[in-house]
Amino acid sequence: MSNIMTTFTELLDEYLQHDDSEFTPELVQLYKENKDGLKYKFDIVFVSCESDQERFDELFKSMPWKTVPFAGALLLQHEELGENNTETSTDQLNGKYVALYFSAHWCPPCKRFTPKLGEIYKEVKDEVKDKLEIVFVSCDEDEEEFKHYFKEMPWKAVPFADRQLSRTLGEKFEVEGIPSLIVLSPSGEVINSDGVAEVSASGKQAVRKWAEGKRLFWSRDAKEGEHVWQDISCSNCFMSPILGSRHGCTHRECDVDLCSTCLAQNKHEHPLVEYLIPGKHYSLEELCQSVPHLLDPNSEETLETKTLWQDGVKAVGFYFSAHWCPPCRQFTPKLGEIYKQAQEDSKNFRIVFVSSDRDEESFNEYRKTMPWSAVPLNSGSLLKAYFHCSGIPSLIILSSDGKLLTRRGRDDVSSKGVEAL
Repeated sequence: MSNIMTTFTELLDEYLQHDDSEFTPELVQLYKENKDGLKYKFDIVFVSCESDQERFDELFKSMPWKTVPFAGALLLQHEELGENNTETSTDQLNGKYVALYFSAHWCPPCKRFTPKLGEIYKEVKDEVKDKLEIVFVSCDEDEEEFKHYFKEMPWKAVPFADRQLSRTLGEKFEVEGIPSLIVLSPSGEVINSDGVAEVSASGKQAVRKWAEGKRLFWSRDAKEGEHVWQDISCSNCFMSPILGSRHGCTHRECDVDLCSTCLAQNKHEHPLVEYLIPGKHYSLEELCQSVPHLLDPNSEETLETKTLWQDGVKAVGFYFSAHWCPPCRQFTPKLGEIYKQAQEDSKNFRIVFVSSDRDEESFNEYRKTMPWSAVPLNSGSLLKAYFHCSGIPSLIILSSDGKLLTRRGRDDVSSKGVEAL
C-alpha cells in the first residue's frame, strides 16, 4: 500500500508540471493496475472543473472511478399538480445520498416495481427529503414514453435529451438489468447496488436505511460447509445471501425465507420446509419430500408420490413448464407423443410435470394435455430451487437413485426423438 501511495504522490507532483491530457491517462493506467490492492483502502473521486456538460461526459468516460455529479447540470422534477416538468440543478443533490433508479416504460418488471417504489417514497419523503434523493435514469428509447412514464414518479430525473449522461451512469455502475437502484454516498461511493431487492424485502425500512448511509442487507463470511444461497435474503433479519440452511413457504402467494437463526422466531401462518442444497445428491424420495401426492393425468384422483420411482422405474424426468409460455405449449405435444411411444416399449421411464403456472385454472387446463402425472401447483418450489430451473420448458432426467443423467432432456428429445427416452 505504501509503495502505491508513494507512486500516486509522485504523479500528483508531476501534475503541477503537465496538463490534464497527459496526467489523466497515466493515472488511469496506474489505478487499473493496482485497483485490487487499493480496494476498501483507497479510491479516487473525480471533481470536475469543466463548465461544459459534454466535455465533462467525454472526460469522465475515460475514468474507471466515481465522480461528483456535474455542477450546473440539470435534472427534471415533475409537478404533482400539473402536467409540466420543472428544471432543477444537480446542486440540489449536494450533501445528500442519491439513489439512481435505472428503469424503462417498456420493461414489465419496471412497470410493476415503479408504483410500489413511488408509494413508499411518498410515505417517507418528509422524513428523508433533506438526506436522500431518488433520480430516474431512463433506459427508454422514445421521449414520449419517457414523459409518460416519468409522470408516475415523485422524484427527479435525468433529462431524456441527456442520453450521454444516462449511458455513462449505466456503464460506470455496471447496470446489467433493470429495474436497478444504485445508492450512492454524497461523495459518489456505492453504498448499495441491491436497492430493488431491499425495497422488495422491506419497503420503507430500506429507504430509511439509505437516508442514514446504510444498507438493509448484511452478511458474514460463510463457515466451512455452509451453502451460500445467492440472491436469497432472510425475511426477518435480512441476511443476504442466506448462509447454511434455508427455510421457506411453498405457497405461491407467500414470499418467506428464513435463515436457521430466525427459524425459531417463525410465526408464519403456513408450515415452513427446508430447501434442498443445489448440487448435493439426494434420493428421489428426499427430493420429493415436499410433494404430498401426485395428480393423476386421467382423472381427479391423487397418486402416492412413491409411485414415481417404484415398479422397476430406472429414470425420472422432471418437466418444468407452464401454460402461459409459448415455447412450452409448442414442445409439450411433441414430448407427449414421444413419451407415449416410449411407454409402448417399456414402462421403466416416468415424467412428472412441475408447473410454473400462476393459477389453478391454467395449471389444470394445461396438465390435462399431458399423459403423465403432475406435482400439485403449490408443491414444486423446492424442486425448482434445487434444479436452478430459471428457463422453461426444461426436462431434467435423474436415475432411480437420484443421480443426474442430463439437464438437456428437451434438446435430446428435440434432436433424437423416442431414442432419447
